[in-house]
Amino acid sequence: MKRFFKFFAVIALYALTVASCYDDSALKTSIDDLKKQLQEVNSVLNDLKAGKVIKSVTPTQDGYTFVMSDGTSVGVKNGDPGKDGTPASVIESKLLNEVAVFDLGEKWIIPTNITGVEVINAFAPAGWSAVEEGGLLTITGPNSLGEAARKGSVIVVATSGNSLVLMTVQVALNVLDVNGSYWDALIDNPQYGGDLLYGPMDPETYTYNVEYKWVDPVTLLAFNGFASNWGSVCFSSGGEAISNWVVSDFKNAGYLRQLEVPVAPPTGSNFIVHYGGEDSQTVSLAFADGNARTIQSIEYVMTSYVANSAIYGDGYFGPMAEPSYLAIRAIGIDEEGNKTSATTDLIDGADVADYLAGTKTIEWKKWDLSVLGEVVSVKFEVFGSADCYGDWGFNAPAYFAYCDVVVKE
Repeated sequence: MKRFFKFFAVIALYALTVASCYDDSALKTSIDDLKKQLQEVNSVLNDLKAGKVIKSVTPTQDGYTFVMSDGTSVGVKNGDPGKDGTPASVIESKLLNEVAVFDLGEKWIIPTNITGVEVINAFAPAGWSAVEEGGLLTITGPNSLGEAARKGSVIVVATSGNSLVLMTVQVALNVLDVNGSYWDALIDNPQYGGDLLYGPMDPETYTYNVEYKWVDPVTLLAFNGFASNWGSVCFSSGGEAISNWVVSDFKNAGYLRQLEVPVAPPTGSNFIVHYGGEDSQTVSLAFADGNARTIQSIEYVMTSYVANSAIYGDGYFGPMAEPSYLAIRAIGIDEEGNKTSATTDLIDGADVADYLAGTKTIEWKKWDLSVLGEVVSVKFEVFGSADCYGDWGFNAPAYFAYCDVVVKE
C-alpha cells in the first residue's frame, strides 16, 4: 500500500511539472483504471465483511467475475503486480504450472503452501469438486461426462489484508474433446473437395496430395495424416476429419454431404468423421508419445450419407432390410504389435421400417472400448453383411461419426 501512495505522489508531481506541454489524458485514464481496480476489489471485500458468500468465481479475459450469495456479480480486473507502482487488484498464483489431466472420478491432493491468508473457499468447474482444508487442496474429477466441464480452472479464494488472493489450477478431463479454435480451423468447407481434406487436383495425374494432421494436447491422441490410395493422399484414402456439419433432414444426403450427421453431438458442436472400410491402410488414431493407454469409450452415430443410403437407398446401396447390417470394428494395437478387436452395430436392416415409420430415431450411442486393453493405436473399419459387397468391393458408405473419446492413464 505504501508503494501505491508513493506512486500517486510521484505521478502528481510529474503531472504538475509537464502540464504546460504534455497531454495528460492517457495518464488520467490510467489513474482512473487503477482506482476502478481498487474499487472492484473493495466491493468484493465489503460484501464478505457484510456476511455475503461467494457462490462462484469465473475467469475472464482480464480478471474474474464473482457471483455473490445475493445474486449480484462483481467483475474484478487484474492489476500488474510486477510493474512498479501498479497495485494488484488480485494477487494470483498458479499452484501447478501445467494443466492437471484427470481420469473420470480421479482425485488429486495438492499442497497450497500458503501463509498469512484467510482461505474463503475453493471453486471448481461444473461437475468437478474442490475442497481446501489444512493447506491441502483436494480436487475430484467428474464420475461421468454428462454436463461436466471438459476443462477449466479450480480457484482457491483467500484474503490477505485488503487484497484478494486467488490460487489456480488448470484442469482437464482425459477426454478427446474436439471443440475450440484449434479444432474449428480443421473443418473443411465444402464437405467434399475442399482445400483442407483434398487440396488442388494435379491436372496431369488427376490425384490429390494434402497434409491433414491433428493432435490433442490433453489425451495425446493424434491423427497422422491420410494414406496413399490410387496415387492420392486425401480424405478419400481413409482417415479422420473434424466436422461440425449437422442437418436433421438426411434424405438425399450423398457423398457431397460426407461430413454431416443428422443429430447434434452430445457435447459441444464438433465431432470426428471416420471414412474407411476393411481395405483401408490408415491407422486412425495413435498416442503421440508412443505410450500405451486404455481407450475407455467413445460416443458414435451414423452419418447422414449412411442414413440416407441404408434407409432410403441411393441407387448404389440400400435400402437395407433384414438380415442386412452395417457395423464398425475397432482394432487396437499394443506396444508389442499385438492386436485386439471390438465391434458394434451401426445400423441393422431390421430397424429400417421403424426409422421410416418414425418409431425409431437416430441417436448417439456409447461404445465401450476398454476390452481392447492398453493400446498405442486404434484403427476403425466399417464393414457389413455379404449383401453390402459387390464386384467393386464394399458398396455401402464406409462412414461414421464419433466424439468424446474417454482415455484412462
